[in-house]
Amino acid sequence: MVNELLAPAGNLEAVKIAISYGADAVYCAGKRFGARSYINNLSEEEIIEAAHFVHLHGKKIYITLNTLIYEEEMEEVKSYIDFLYQHVDALIVQDFGVVHYLRTHYPDFPVHISTQCSIHNEEDAAFLKKIGVSRIVLARELSLEEIKKIKKLGVELEVFIHGALCFCYSGMCYLSFYKGGRSGNRGSCAQPCRQSYSLLEDGKPLTNGPLFSMKDLNTINEIRTLLSLGVSSLKIEGRAKSLEYLASAVKVYRKIIDDYNQGKKQEVPEQMIDDLLSSYSREMTKGYLNEESNKDITTANSVKHQGILIGEVIESYPKQAKIRLSKELCLLDGVRFVFGKEELGLTVTRIIENGSLVKKSDRTIILDVEKKLPIGAKLYKTSSQRVEQEMKTYHYQNPQEASLEVRLEENHQTILIQVGDISISQRFDLTLEKAISVKDEAILSQFSKTNGLPIVYRSKTIHNEGGYYLPIPILNKMRSSLLEELKGKLETRLMREKIPYPFLDDDSLFIKEKKQEEIFLSCSDIYRGLINPKVEKKQSFALHLAEIGNDSIVSPYFGIANSEAIKFFRNISKGCLILSYESSYENAARLAEIDSNLGYLVEYPEPLMVAKHCPVGKYYGAKNKHCGKCKSHYYEVKDQNRSYHLHFHDCTMFLLGKKVEQNAPSSLVKVHLQEAKTDKSDIE
Repeated sequence: MVNELLAPAGNLEAVKIAISYGADAVYCAGKRFGARSYINNLSEEEIIEAAHFVHLHGKKIYITLNTLIYEEEMEEVKSYIDFLYQHVDALIVQDFGVVHYLRTHYPDFPVHISTQCSIHNEEDAAFLKKIGVSRIVLARELSLEEIKKIKKLGVELEVFIHGALCFCYSGMCYLSFYKGGRSGNRGSCAQPCRQSYSLLEDGKPLTNGPLFSMKDLNTINEIRTLLSLGVSSLKIEGRAKSLEYLASAVKVYRKIIDDYNQGKKQEVPEQMIDDLLSSYSREMTKGYLNEESNKDITTANSVKHQGILIGEVIESYPKQAKIRLSKELCLLDGVRFVFGKEELGLTVTRIIENGSLVKKSDRTIILDVEKKLPIGAKLYKTSSQRVEQEMKTYHYQNPQEASLEVRLEENHQTILIQVGDISISQRFDLTLEKAISVKDEAILSQFSKTNGLPIVYRSKTIHNEGGYYLPIPILNKMRSSLLEELKGKLETRLMREKIPYPFLDDDSLFIKEKKQEEIFLSCSDIYRGLINPKVEKKQSFALHLAEIGNDSIVSPYFGIANSEAIKFFRNISKGCLILSYESSYENAARLAEIDSNLGYLVEYPEPLMVAKHCPVGKYYGAKNKHCGKCKSHYYEVKDQNRSYHLHFHDCTMFLLGKKVEQNAPSSLVKVHLQEAKTDKSDIE
């Protein structure tokens, strides 16, 4: 059982902060092909430096290569993979074409399936285990009971434990692409789920606001259960968030995991929680782990960072405010005052308590402000100067255990250091003299210095039957030479193990004749194939990866956009492979030259979101699923420019937008989707 704490790192400094605070692994992205392309990310030189730092501390680094890849990008991706293979521990992947290429060309390079693949059932997990996937990053919509069932398959599972949530099943959201051409599956989501929409019932407005804005995930009280289920990796979200957030999150969850592993009662100091929530938080939720109801998942309040409530204005002046504090405030903390629908943010530059300037306080104080504030205005802390200062010196104490053996003879000497599976031994051929007064303990003490390497000697042995003496300058040179070699071995340490792969990698897999001109499908075919865990054999195509038949049509939700993905699915089905919604005309035409039985959606109600949450149920305060409202009314949401129909199946919500492709490549099979009617039999 791994019990890994996995931290986000959007830059090199974040990598070092995460490891310093006790993360067991970090996940990062390079300059391309990561699902957070709008942040700085790491250059190849920085990836090497990050890998060396992480491995030196006995930890791991994973790189996200989790976007859909177009055919024209595959050569660059292959070159990038070759580089990453030399330096990092695993890749986090969404595109099944990338999975296929990795498994056929790098059989010992671990593949972690991204949450973008939305793995949420035992069938898919079993299939991924069969093809040698090392770890599955589960969909965030799963309950603890569902996670428990999947874990019984014996595959490594990674679960998000803290941070922002997507409204839609990850990998199934096309709203950003539909509204502005910025694809979440291509790394450039514009977060339209945080915008305001109106909910209409039979054409009449019910409510408006950020209907799809999720609260932030906080599972502090669920970690022990996840660990007891055998979840391998606990993952913090937030590669785009501040270093203060990163440090605070890692510190809190490190403490919880350590308490669990040491058999202690879980006790997280209030100050740790406050630091975490002040660094970044919207309203918080436990997510779907305990099947929280609709009202506890989304928020109609501010979609921005809230901070923590620490005080209230009790007297107000034109440029100052008297505040009664309930928690500590320090100089240079970030704060925001909230009064009605207004707010005022500032950095604290002076704290006056009882007429004197102080550096911190948790009592009644006076702050300088830009304008007169109303009595009762709430004060929130949004950043902590104390945490920022702590980050400069904080180091989680967990050095790698090592053993030292020193063997001294008259004409040659051998020094051996063992750290895990790494063994460093050097022989020196010096002529030594016998010591008069120097003791073996003193020699061992000098050799025990680590020159700053993060190791601690749990075992130290010296063999010096002749009583020989080593001059300190020579001893120091020996130690430095040995530790320098050890440092190089630690920095480049990678664990590799060949994993079998059952699929072929052969161009003869491609279909060479066009089998039909058009296909007509019901949207419900695709919907049920994505979400409903019950396998209905009568359906015409795959309900799960594990259930695809030899002549099955393969859903566009599998994101087929390159020839490697076609090879992957040709190992499973000879039927029509419907290309990704986001495959361009040019990319589709290029793929049609490779395989003649590919489909392209030409007219369809585009499913822009697939979500477990129901805004209708939330509006009506439904405590349980299957309230039945969607069966008797027509629901839609509107933004400033468009209207979107809401379709429901088994309490799964589908946000639909209409799309017609006028210039689809003629070499592809034209696929028409017809909107499904709500199935009244879904009501229980």
